[in-house]
Amino acid sequence: MSVNWMPREATHGRGHTSEPRAASAQNGRLDGRDACQPKSERAYDRYDGLTRFFHWSFAAVIIYTSVAGYALAHIAGGAVHDFLSRLNMSIATVLIVLFPLRVVWKFVRVEPRALHGTPGWQRSLATGIHNLIYVTIFAVLASGFLMVPNGYSFFGLIEIHTPFPKGALTDKLFTVHRASCALLAGLVALHVLAVIKHQLIARNDVLRRML
Repeated sequence: MSVNWMPREATHGRGHTSEPRAASAQNGRLDGRDACQPKSERAYDRYDGLTRFFHWSFAAVIIYTSVAGYALAHIAGGAVHDFLSRLNMSIATVLIVLFPLRVVWKFVRVEPRALHGTPGWQRSLATGIHNLIYVTIFAVLASGFLMVPNGYSFFGLIEIHTPFPKGALTDKLFTVHRASCALLAGLVALHVLAVIKHQLIARNDVLRRML
């Protein structure tokens, strides 16, 4: 036998509202994403503004230059080829300037809290892949700059001088550039698949960390 110390009217009036609230609170505890979490607390789950700027700027440029670069291989020489080639090199030059800043900021920024419920081995794997992406970006930018003989025009504003004339060395650097671009494309695809897995399957709202 149980004793209910609440009047019947009060128990009846609360019965329908307490269950959703209890369920909501329980869900919030289970997935760590309580909708009522204070804004100051939610901020610790996101990357800072400068990191987000670097991330999306590099993502946009890498995707564009990858598509344009592979398209150039199938376009015969001419005005269109030369224009796209100069544009590619000019945009990549912007990344050459930003890349050291991004690397420095990576080591001094405050990292957001780890994703809720993510095993340690997955976090270690993600860190390793991110570091490999940084190394590959460096290889792409360095080889892309060094393989260009006789310099190039930066958005038609100034001439950028490169150190090597056309020859065997620039041909080898071109091979390194193509291989590193292919590796970078694969790593970016793997990164995107991991985001989709976390966002749609694990449902830990990983995209919000970079938005």
